[in-house]
Amino acid sequence: MPHHRTPGRCRRRVAVATLGAALTLGGLAQAAPASPTPAAPTPAPTPAPTFTVTRTPCAGTRIPPPPAPQTRRGRAGATAGPTPTPTATPSPSYYPAPAVRAGDHPVGGDQLGTSGIVTAVPAGTPQPPELDATSYVLADQQTGVILAAKAPHAHLYPASTLKTLTALTVMTQLDPRRVVTATASDQAAEGTRVGMVADNPYPVHQLYGALLMQSANDAAYALARSAPGGVAGTLQRMNATAAALGARDTVAVDPSGLDAQGQRSSAYDLAVIGRAAMQRQDFRAYVVTREMPFPGARQADGTVVKPYAVPNLNHFVLHYPGATGVKTGYTTGAHRTFVGSATRGGRAYVLSFMCSDTVDWHHVGAVMDWAFAHGGTVGGVGTLDPRATTRPATGGAPGSSPTAPPTASPAVTPGPASSTPATAGSTGAADASHPASTPAGLREIGEKWWGAGVLALLLAAAGALLTRRIGRR
Repeated sequence: MPHHRTPGRCRRRVAVATLGAALTLGGLAQAAPASPTPAAPTPAPTPAPTFTVTRTPCAGTRIPPPPAPQTRRGRAGATAGPTPTPTATPSPSYYPAPAVRAGDHPVGGDQLGTSGIVTAVPAGTPQPPELDATSYVLADQQTGVILAAKAPHAHLYPASTLKTLTALTVMTQLDPRRVVTATASDQAAEGTRVGMVADNPYPVHQLYGALLMQSANDAAYALARSAPGGVAGTLQRMNATAAALGARDTVAVDPSGLDAQGQRSSAYDLAVIGRAAMQRQDFRAYVVTREMPFPGARQADGTVVKPYAVPNLNHFVLHYPGATGVKTGYTTGAHRTFVGSATRGGRAYVLSFMCSDTVDWHHVGAVMDWAFAHGGTVGGVGTLDPRATTRPATGGAPGSSPTAPPTASPAVTPGPASSTPATAGSTGAADASHPASTPAGLREIGEKWWGAGVLALLLAAAGALLTRRIGRR
């Protein structure tokens, strides 16, 4: 039977043939050499950063609970399902504690080498509020005595809290009345900027304000390169300053605090550096200023930028009664970091923390409230004093040990702790620097004649033995 071609079938065959031809031509076009017609110019790609950090959870902090399951909305008139049985709230779980390699006798006291929480709270006194960070230090700002700490010597990225060390270093080198001309590299600084424009002049005192109030990275680079030796010289002095203060965990690689290979600090060091910076009147004035005028500029295309106000971004300073400083920080690798200080009723405390995703000024304020309420009765677990020895204490006066042993976080296991923690005002030093109560004259006599005394005793013993043997014979 003959096969008849219908018009619809013919149209389908034509369409299939056309599609095949199009695909064939497309493949040939891709395989053919590029057309000699020049393409439209495209902007040069931004160079990739030389150092990248993968965001990882903060060690020793709470693991967020899984999100609650979403319930489906029932249709109107549908019969309600059974009421779910309430369940007990599970105990919080934590990420593994950080590795702390502080040695047998860490700086500030033997108890500070742990990855857990250490306190010396007397019976009947509440423990300090939990601070959900990888590490923290709470200390008396005047005496340097540490009241509570968690993994204080863990090495972590400092973020912009490192600008505290930058300011402390360059303030000794640059006159605030000096004028600095911005460069293109200042203007293109990565991260937070105050808005410096290349080839425009800026007074150093306003760059100090931008550095500490708005955490401006362009101001950090402009100040660092303007100091003697440029950025390299500033970094060298920053590291020397940290070492002189006893902040031996700190290595500064970038004066802005941006994550950089090899850069690190610790909660202990940030508290030491913050305490030292707060001894400068000019530093204290900058960190509590709420708003500062910043000069305008003329851009390369002639556009004029009018002067504007630079706000203080530290919410702890803005909202906590009695706050006196110091600095906030955030980067991908560091998460949230912080150094703060507060004064009330003649007492002052400094608190630092590193690596947190949840702690804000309210939590810091709660710990500060606890310090002002109970700091006078709480024993010390270490010291920020750089003159303190790191040798283990060998004893102390009666009652010098706290009435309650150090406590550990439910998430982590504390490291070895000294059986005699340092008390308030103590440096944990052994008796070498404070000789025993024996008068100096008697000690000199003993040191001079001890050999003769030992020889006399040996001769007497030998004589007695000889006399006994002769008597037996």
